[in-house]
Amino acid sequence: MSDCGYFINTGDYFDGPAEVWDQREVKARKPHRCCECAKTINPGQVYERHSVLFEGRWSHHNSCLVCAEIGAAFCCDGRLYGKLWDGFDESDIWRYLNTSCFDKLQSVEAKTELRRRWMEWKGLPSICE
Repeated sequence: MSDCGYFINTGDYFDGPAEVWDQREVKARKPHRCCECAKTINPGQVYERHSVLFEGRWSHHNSCLVCAEIGAAFCCDGRLYGKLWDGFDESDIWRYLNTSCFDKLQSVEAKTELRRRWMEWKGLPSICE
């Protein structure tokens, strides 16, 4: 069990629940860009596809599985797609992040990416560099 109680606060972005919300993992048939980290999702890779109908408007977002896992672990009160890493800055999570926060994540890839960004925020070189 993790003793990390920090999460991204989406603030007052939401005036209520979405009218329709769909999230599923799909295999890419063409290149896509992750709405969080902007890395390319290549054909054949599995990614999360989010479709949301909010206030009569549809929006669609694609997230690589690494960003999707980190978002699921740290966005407890709703997800604002495309703002994951800004949310870490705005919620000031970097300041309070500790090694037990990594227990929220399952994959090595997600733990590695979160650690890389945490070290970057601290101004420390990554061991892998």
